[in-house]
Amino acid sequence: MKKLKIKKIFFIVLLVNFEINTAEVNSWECSKFEGSSIIGDDGTYLGKLGPSWLSDSIFNSSSSYGNSWSQDSIFNSSSIFGSDFSNYSAFNDNAYNPPKIISDEDGLIGFLASGSEWRSDYYNALDFKYTCDWD
Repeated sequence: MKKLKIKKIFFIVLLVNFEINTAEVNSWECSKFEGSSIIGDDGTYLGKLGPSWLSDSIFNSSSSYGNSWSQDSIFNSSSIFGSDFSNYSAFNDNAYNPPKIISDEDGLIGFLASGSEWRSDYYNALDFKYTCDWD
């Protein structure tokens, strides 16, 4: 019985630790990220964070940065920036060179990456979309 209690406590501590380390976008932070450029590790411009009505928003499905066919879109699962396997992708949980989030005011403010549980500067693109209501 004691072993079970210890495992439960360990699990709860691990869960709390996970929550602390996860880079989650909060609604009050949206303005900090809005207008920030997304830049691939090789310097390729991949669009901006912001509402879908912006012409170069990554959430504008009509732009080259928000559609599923452009090589410059993180939403193209065949591109190096959107593939599940590329080390430069926003959607590879193990990517070691995901796209950078660059603010005109603050410079590098993080990375656009799905594998954020171990890095507090990794932010998931879909978290921005829904938390900031940019869809």
